[in-house]
This record gives sequence, C-alpha cells and structure tokens, in this order.
Amino acid sequence: MPDAGAGFFLRGPPNGGHFVRQQMTHNRKNVLFIQHGDSDRPGRFAEAMDAAGVGMEIVRPYAGDPLPGGLAGFSGLALGGGAQSANETKRFPYLEAERRLILEAARAGMPVIGLCLGAQLMALALGAAVRRAPAREIGFFPVVLDPIARFDPLWCDAPAEFVTTHWHGDVFDLPAAAMRLGSSAATPNQMFRYGSGLYGLQFHLEMTGEIFDEMVGSSRDELLAEGVDPDGMLAESRLVLPRLHETARRVFGRWAAML
Repeated sequence: MPDAGAGFFLRGPPNGGHFVRQQMTHNRKNVLFIQHGDSDRPGRFAEAMDAAGVGMEIVRPYAGDPLPGGLAGFSGLALGGGAQSANETKRFPYLEAERRLILEAARAGMPVIGLCLGAQLMALALGAAVRRAPAREIGFFPVVLDPIARFDPLWCDAPAEFVTTHWHGDVFDLPAAAMRLGSSAATPNQMFRYGSGLYGLQFHLEMTGEIFDEMVGSSRDELLAEGVDPDGMLAESRLVLPRLHETARRVFGRWAAML
C-alpha cells in the first residue's frame, strides 16, 4: 500500500506506448484559502505560507469556484475578508458550506484562521452571534492585546498595542469557551482563539499596500459618502502597513508551524 500522502500521476512514454502509473509522494503541507472578493487576496498571509514551505490552494466561491466537500488533503483552513455579511447565507449559499468546513476542521483539531469576514464566519460556526456594528470601523486604529495574549503561541511577543487595518460593518460575539485576545475602542472583540489552533481576527493583518490601494480605489465614492477621506487613508497606509510587516510575518509564520 502507498503512504497516506501518496498520489499517482500518468506518464506517457515519448514513443506513444502505454501509459505507466507511477507513485508520487506529497509531503508538503497545504492550506485551503477561501477568498471572498477580487481585492480580498491573502497578501501577507500568502507570503508567510510561502516562506514556511506551505502550499496554498485558493478557492473563490463568489466567482463560481466550487468549494471542496471536505478538508481531506489539507493541513489547515484560512478564510479571507469580503464585502458579504456572514449572515447572508440565502444570498450567498456558499457561506453555509464554509461554516461546515470550519466545524469539520474544529472537530479534527485542524488549524483555522479567519480574517475579518472569515472571523465572523468562524464565530457563527462556533455558535456565537454576528450583527451590525453601531458604526462601520474603516481605517487605521489601535488594537490592544488582552493580558492573556502574552501566553498565546502566536501573539506572545507582539506589541501590546499596534495600529492595523480595519474595514468592517459587522461584529461578532465570542463563541462559548473562546478566549478573547484583543480589542479596539470601537470593537470589543477584535480577535479570539478557540481551542489550540483556531484564530479569528476582525482586522486585516494580511493587508499589503497594493491590496489597500485597490480597495480604496474601488470604494472611493462609498468612502466619501461615509465621510472618510480616501486620500488621507492612502497616505496613512504608507506609514502603518510597513510597520505591521514583521508582526504579520511572525504571527502567520507561527500559525503555519501548527499545521
């Protein structure tokens, strides 16, 4: 019998003879990343997976990509941000399928990380509520770590307070048995850990300058209507995002080490 990580491929000889079935081993760890919009790419998360030697398969259900029926063959699950509300399962049926994948991962002890919408989907899947915030949190605001984060394997040596990217209109309650790790002035629950390897981040630690420029460019009219200065945000991003690079590298790299 082949190893559990073995697969097979067909190789045809150059003379046009019969195909030969040969064994091919796959030892590389692989993460499923679910993307929810054109600008909601994995960014710094993808960089950290590549640096750790972890493969990543990106699925875009909003664009018609089918979600896998299960997580066989994957070492971890990551869910990106998006403009959808986590509660809009009738409008976006794939969100319910994503919640089932989260539960499958949780039951199997598989690491999961959710970014913004991804964190909200995790909270829902784990039994907590997601609802509209009193006001949208868009821009660069401080996140303050809870004291318990000093004992967390991902956040143990992160700055006690850091400014990061926020772009959301919904907020989540903490799932039962989850541990809150950080908050902001507008959003009490900015991140949580559930079990040993499931992390929900309301903010966008994965953000890069290129992705942020795209998001602002495609949302300029919407931002102006809400009284947000797009050009001011772009200028601030040039200062904030480079400072976050090292924190993102460490946190995502340590999550990769859990796979």
